[in-house]
Amino acid sequence: MLIEGTTIFNTHLTKTEWFGDGPAAKDTEKYSIQIKLDKDSANKLSKEGVKIKEYEGEPIRKFTSRYPVSVHLSANEAWTDELPSGSIVRIEYTTKQHHQHGMIPYFKRVLVKEMGEGGDSGDKSFFEDNPPF
Repeated sequence: MLIEGTTIFNTHLTKTEWFGDGPAAKDTEKYSIQIKLDKDSANKLSKEGVKIKEYEGEPIRKFTSRYPVSVHLSANEAWTDELPSGSIVRIEYTTKQHHQHGMIPYFKRVLVKEMGEGGDSGDKSFFEDNPPF
């Protein structure tokens, strides 16, 4: 199955650590990506039994995998760096029933249709020599 959306965070397609670095860190043993969905895509996933959450008023969904996921810019060009926030992606996925959480989407590979700008959403004056205090 295929779905398209926009990454909402800069995404490292590496195994996710929970509770940060150091001795308290716990490896989730999963790769993950979160995307913002349009209403039609959100409805499609909902009809498949996948639960949809919201972020800043927009429907989003997290896709996970226990295996490394290939990321492509085209049929012959792989991408190995971080995906910037705002990247438009196509995800190939499958779903599996979970006894508590319903249908869970697992992603197999990602096609980057348009690279995002990423960037910082904080106060722009942070980097100025004389910020207004």
